[in-house]
Amino acid sequence: MKKNIVMTIAISFLFFIAFSCKKESQKEILNANLKKTETLLQQSYQVAKTNDNLLKLHVSPDGQFTEPNVMMEDSFYHLNDSLCNQFYLTYCKDMMDGDNMMGGNMMGGNTMHGSAMMATHTYMGDTAIVNQCYRNLNTMRLGHSSHHPIK
Repeated sequence: MKKNIVMTIAISFLFFIAFSCKKESQKEILNANLKKTETLLQQSYQVAKTNDNLLKLHVSPDGQFTEPNVMMEDSFYHLNDSLCNQFYLTYCKDMMDGDNMMGGNMMGGNTMHGSAMMATHTYMGDTAIVNQCYRNLNTMRLGHSSHHPIK
């Protein structure tokens, strides 16, 4: 009987160690995915910004083309604007998945979610750069229509 109890405890201990190692590797995968998405977002934003700036230069104040490549620059802007939005939403989804992955079980650590002003999440990544990039993108979107070419 004593031997069975010792074996049960040993197996349980090994199970908990294996489970926590698996969780740690999932966290590393999540962090790598978040970093990759952040990089893609920043690259798309830079391309969109470059094409938006070129568009400002190549459209006259009355909305007429001054360069034959204006429509291509505009299409590149819109393509990368859409990519930025997609990457931002992917980043947000991954952060939510990380929050759900890190809490809600026995080994989850800080699984308490507060309410109102004290609301916290178990998985916290550095979202400052991504959020600032998205705010800049929205500001650029607001100004884009003022120099959009008129056919």
